Amino acid sequence: MQSAVSLAIAFSASQNHPSQGTTMLAVRIDHFGSPSELLIQELPKPNLASDEVLVEVYAAGINPSDVKNVSGNMPDTTLPRTPGRDFAGIVVEGSESLIGTEVWGTGGDIGFTRDGTHAQYIVLPKQAVTPKPQNLSMDEAGSIGVTYVTAWLCLNAAQLTAGETVLVIGATGGVGSAAMQIAKWKRAHVLGTVRRESDRELAQQSGGDIVINLADKELPEAILAATDGKGASVIIDTVGGAMFELCLQSLADKGRLTEISSPAKERRVCFDLIDFYRQESRLFGVNSLALDARACAEILGTLTPGFEAGALRPPVAGINRYSLQDAITAYEQVLNRSAIGRVMLAPKSI
Repeated sequence: MQSAVSLAIAFSASQNHPSQGTTMLAVRIDHFGSPSELLIQELPKPNLASDEVLVEVYAAGINPSDVKNVSGNMPDTTLPRTPGRDFAGIVVEGSESLIGTEVWGTGGDIGFTRDGTHAQYIVLPKQAVTPKPQNLSMDEAGSIGVTYVTAWLCLNAAQLTAGETVLVIGATGGVGSAAMQIAKWKRAHVLGTVRRESDRELAQQSGGDIVINLADKELPEAILAATDGKGASVIIDTVGGAMFELCLQSLADKGRLTEISSPAKERRVCFDLIDFYRQESRLFGVNSLALDARACAEILGTLTPGFEAGALRPPVAGINRYSLQDAITAYEQVLNRSAIGRVMLAPKSI
């Protein structure tokens, strides 16, 4: 079997200025397996088509979906492949109007059907990048794309309007925290759930008007008590499984439930169909992988004013930064859920 870390040759002095070199370093999947089997390889720097740009990657988050990709649990991935969805960097080649622009992005195609962001460079259509919010650092912008795009898709699917009550299951997770912030930005009344009392303050910082600790309260009763018996207009369920039916029981009449996840062993769920249709409930499945980098760039552009106004903020739990050479360790941190905060690669640090 090939070595887990393959550094073919040392970088020359000219590669201290990456845009002048002809090669780049990248994380690679040549077969599905554990993070320990990832390769770190030197590859030719990619060529551009007329409508593409070359982005020098400064920061690239590692999401749970990236780890699943390595193990072969993402259905459309083709090999060999550079993984990674999120990024922030600077356009160094391509459209003259974009060269030198600090950009960020993500996409359901990036890292799956086109080479991803866990490399020194990525080639993308010029429509797939959008200027980074000025008040976000590269590390911050490069580690939150998937979470904010997914949260936006959930609230957009539910057609949230100002003044409605939104309940977020998993308020301190990446998508949950983003959904609470966006909902608050859109002038909703925001409820969130946690399972540890120590997480209450974090959920409140994300915009939670009411935070419910599910360790000592049942969800439907707690939500009915918090909403004068009406229930939540919109529920964003980032957990799935056993929470699904409890969420349905917590909906207001004509309430909308969005689902983005499921435990692998609890893919099937049960609920009272009569209650479902008598309450005119609506159920939405949201899959951010269905959106390519162009569509995600449009959403991130829509969210940028929220970041620049301070209504949306990166996770307060912090960012864990690794070099490309330490990608295996970084991936294992995400796999084992042993890191507090976001985990990201910093290709520019080479």
